[in-house]
Amino acid sequence: MKRTLGITALALALPVLLAPTRATAQILNREAPIVVGHYHLNVTSIEAHKKFWVDTLGGTAIKFGNFDVIKFPDVFLFLTEQAPTGPTRGTTFDHIGFAVPDVPAMTEKVVANGYALTVGREPGPGQTASPPTAGNYGRFSYLVGPDGVKVELVTSSLENAPPITHHHVHFVNRQFVDMQQWYMKAFNATLRPGQTDFFIGADLPGVGYMLNFFSWLPAEDLVGTRGRAVDHVGFEVKNLEAFTRELEQKGIELTVPYRRIDALNLGLAFVTDPWGTYIELTEGLVDLD
Repeated sequence: MKRTLGITALALALPVLLAPTRATAQILNREAPIVVGHYHLNVTSIEAHKKFWVDTLGGTAIKFGNFDVIKFPDVFLFLTEQAPTGPTRGTTFDHIGFAVPDVPAMTEKVVANGYALTVGREPGPGQTASPPTAGNYGRFSYLVGPDGVKVELVTSSLENAPPITHHHVHFVNRQFVDMQQWYMKAFNATLRPGQTDFFIGADLPGVGYMLNFFSWLPAEDLVGTRGRAVDHVGFEVKNLEAFTRELEQKGIELTVPYRRIDALNLGLAFVTDPWGTYIELTEGLVDLD
């Protein structure tokens, strides 16, 4: 039976996770009012994704009720076994960004394990080569995992950096500046210096570098994320009920209204950005550790 992670599924899953994994869950930036806390993936094979996320990239497989979850420092990946309607390419969501101490070494491991490399920006209509990308965070590479999930590796700037940690979420859009403006409005983010003619960033309060936006001019129209390999992005929000009221005051309609599940100390809501990116809002996942 096809399922997408939602209120009922989370309610059923949480009691199982709370008992066995309290000591191992990791959302590290606990003081920030808003963090990117999870992604939800539609996958054709749980085992194929475990080989990529766990055996290759170094995540940890855990169970979340009936859900298989991959845990990384600062983020969870929820896996639902149903064939996605397409890869991340072609949607408004481009890739998940991770930071590692040695990008070349990790990239060699990825290739040796049979996964392909890709480009940061796709060639535009009529172009045969990808436009260049640039960054001030050191070496980087782009990978394609099972079901066409795109991942970026950047060089960690942390002293004694962990083997891998979540780094950023990256969107694409013709209206990349308008998109960035919407996310700044919705999530109280601030403009990051360094805007170019194809890139703009926004920093979450108390987090910093997190939300990135590329310009992309594909021949086909981009589509939203629901049903695709990355179905939605999850933001963990302090005082979520008040935050959802603020969203509505800003003219941002809730796709799924705020719900509180007192028995699980969990709040949930969903919104959809104007370009079709599905977004889950949670309050309580940070308390799993």
